[in-house]
Amino acid sequence: MPGTHVSGIDDGVVLVDYKAAAALDAVPRTCCSGLESPQLPVLIDQLLGELHAAFKAEKDAGYVIDNNQDPVSFKRLNQRVQELLKIYATSNPGDWRRFALFNDLHYVRNLVEANDDFELIVLCWKGGQVSRVHNHAASHCWLAVLDGEMREIQYQRIDPVVDGDEKPGDVVHVEVSKSTDMQLGDVGYINDHLALHSVGCYLSPEELPERIALNSRAGRNGWQLEGSVTLHLYSPPIRRVKIYEDDTVTERTPGYYSKGGVRV
Repeated sequence: MPGTHVSGIDDGVVLVDYKAAAALDAVPRTCCSGLESPQLPVLIDQLLGELHAAFKAEKDAGYVIDNNQDPVSFKRLNQRVQELLKIYATSNPGDWRRFALFNDLHYVRNLVEANDDFELIVLCWKGGQVSRVHNHAASHCWLAVLDGEMREIQYQRIDPVVDGDEKPGDVVHVEVSKSTDMQLGDVGYINDHLALHSVGCYLSPEELPERIALNSRAGRNGWQLEGSVTLHLYSPPIRRVKIYEDDTVTERTPGYYSKGGVRV
């Protein structure tokens, strides 16, 4: 991504050059909108229970869950998952905070639960921490904003590999196709048939004190907003991810900064 530089930590991290980021204002943006929020789930254990039930229903009906899923099955699952994430993000009392570990150098992935069907991860982003442009293999990716402000930037390949099988070292050019600003309660979805993307907290460090003060005046004592927090659901769990940087494809294994709220 022009105007950014890698932090040196192998966790898909890019730090923002704010002058370059400002240039993205020329790209058309959208704002996410969610579903109406019923009463449940308001606790993360309730959310997990509802997610298990939703995935089990599709599997029991004989459907394979990945980004080539039967369209009718996917439509049903996608609607339910987005509804659940929206409800949780807007109604929870903050029980996700026990998973919310930050790092000064790079954004981090904090595992809540992983099983054969999906992995649920709390990602924590300090101001200026942004992921590299990446894919999602054969998986669905849902994300919801739990706190702060985020931006998702989608990319399309300009010259995709002819056989569609990109390998590390291949030259692949990508360009920005859409930029979406996301706030508390917004839910997004992406898979490799739609686009590549990067996600990040574009607040500068200078903006954070004001945000913390606003947070305190809103009565959220005990939680000093350091940047942003997002909840990501990948199905099936992603074992290898491709990174698109400097017109070159690399590949890596995603890791976890913590599991169950405990640093690993």
